[in-house]
Amino acid sequence: MNPIPVSIFTGFLGAGKTTLINEIVKQNPQLKFGFIINEFGEVGVDGQLVKNTGEELIELSNGCICCVVRDDLVKAAEKVINTGKVDYIIIETSGLAEPLPVAQTFSVNTLSGKLNLDAIVCLVDCINFKNINDSFKIAKEQIACADIIVVNKINEQKEDVVDFVLNYIQELNPYAVIIKNDGNIDTKLIIDTGKWSVENLTKHEGLLDDHEHEHDKIDEIVFTTDRLFDIKKLDKWVEENFPLSVVRAKGFLRIRGYSNDEILCLLQVAGAKRELRRFLPTRDDFDATTSRIVFIGKELDKQEIFTTLEKTLI
Repeated sequence: MNPIPVSIFTGFLGAGKTTLINEIVKQNPQLKFGFIINEFGEVGVDGQLVKNTGEELIELSNGCICCVVRDDLVKAAEKVINTGKVDYIIIETSGLAEPLPVAQTFSVNTLSGKLNLDAIVCLVDCINFKNINDSFKIAKEQIACADIIVVNKINEQKEDVVDFVLNYIQELNPYAVIIKNDGNIDTKLIIDTGKWSVENLTKHEGLLDDHEHEHDKIDEIVFTTDRLFDIKKLDKWVEENFPLSVVRAKGFLRIRGYSNDEILCLLQVAGAKRELRRFLPTRDDFDATTSRIVFIGKELDKQEIFTTLEKTLI
């Protein structure tokens, strides 16, 4: 049996990893995918956003995949393989994870030749690029060690900004293949490329030695409630009172809509971009009874966030 290829998807919080993964599944119906999804905090959201077309999916929460859950990562990969139903494995790391230790894990432990690391794929948010890279060292490291870099949201930026981002990436990582995602990306350029080489570990040895755990300085707050949100109050809160110290927020909300009906919505916030849209679950294990929102940022004021949010409830 040929080894199963593995792609590691990295990129800072809100870069668009899950969206691209769904596009890969859509464009490659001939492949049976297995997913290992790691989230920084104790409440998983991204696993529920991967379209359910029968794939094997394992979530690793409450720890960063590059350090505290690496043993769990190997066990998860073995579990996926042992189903006997998988052609390709995609690992979606936390937006705060360093991908190189994950690559090192599978370069050392191929599960007796059953796995073959294909590439590290880094997603870059063109809209929030400068602010993120000025504030978070991990964002640069994710770009620096990638084999393939996909620049997202270029249609929402001016040409000179896109050129700046592309030039910055090229200088930081001249070895990577850079792909501009204008909304019509060919995912065959991303998977099964054979771009990874174990020699990359030597090339990026400094990044492996300098494992600072920047995520230790990041706060996560989880707000849960079984009450409904009022859509008018929530819209106003998102636009006017959303905490500026939050760099990423995501969650599922039960809302009393404008027509007085109860609807389920997905909240997605990445930098200055904020989106609240209707959500239809595709996974059987989805909990539609409880609203939960995950906030990630530096020096978050939990009391202030909870107090203002509770004012939007019915």
